[in-house]
This record gives sequence, structure tokens and C-alpha cells, in this order.
Amino acid sequence: MPGVIGRVGTILGEHQLNIGNFALGRSSRDHTGTALAVVQLDGKVTDAVLQALRGVEAITDARLVTL
Repeated sequence: MPGVIGRVGTILGEHQLNIGNFALGRSSRDHTGTALAVVQLDGKVTDAVLQALRGVEAITDARLVTL
């Protein structure tokens, strides 16, 4: 869906989070499947950040994974 990546970047910027790496993939090659983004961030991800991301209509889930 157009604009989702930009919206994610805007939300992260509003929360003073810098994107270190952004990887995006799709579940199908015909561009009709769902997409998965893995975003590596510089800084602490708060519940407010996750809630803001979840508030984007096209985003079905947002999770924090700490490696």
C-alpha cells in the first residue's frame, strides 16, 4: 500500500528514533500478499511508539524484538 513506509518513518522520527536498517519483503511475488518489515532502530522503543504504529490502518501488527 503506498505511503506506509513513509508513515512508519514519520512516526519513528516524531519519537526521535533513527532507522539503522529497514528490510521489507512480501508474502507473494504478484504484489497481492501481505508485507513484512523489519526495522532496526537506534534508541528505545516505547509502548507509545508501538501504539502509534499499530494505529496505521495498513499495519496489522507491530512487535518489539530485542536481539
